Amino acid sequence: MKNQIKKILILQYVLGFLYLMGVGIGAKEVVLSAFVGCMAGLVPGTYFSMRMLRATKNNNAVQWLGYAYRSEIGKWLITGSIFMLAFSADYPWDPVFLFAGFGVIVLSGWLAPLVIKE
Repeated sequence: MKNQIKKILILQYVLGFLYLMGVGIGAKEVVLSAFVGCMAGLVPGTYFSMRMLRATKNNNAVQWLGYAYRSEIGKWLITGSIFMLAFSADYPWDPVFLFAGFGVIVLSGWLAPLVIKE
């Protein structure tokens, strides 16, 4: 399980980097919007993954599931905080690239089991 979590994180960071490289030719607002969108997916995902890596040694299903739920709640709170800070800042965000960056990271996590077969 640890290898799968690490591979998913690596896949997400690589896809985020490739997305940013593809957007890198755009205006400053577009690039920063894409970066914040990717970070809104990567930072909470990394938090969740690191918490779950600590819980992989726990064989008690009830405790593990409770740990997973608490980690998921923390993940959503971090994501909401990032978007709240981004939209409360006085900056001309490009919402298309912001949410596209977030979507690339989230979808890569959903599709990772198809790519990583263990």
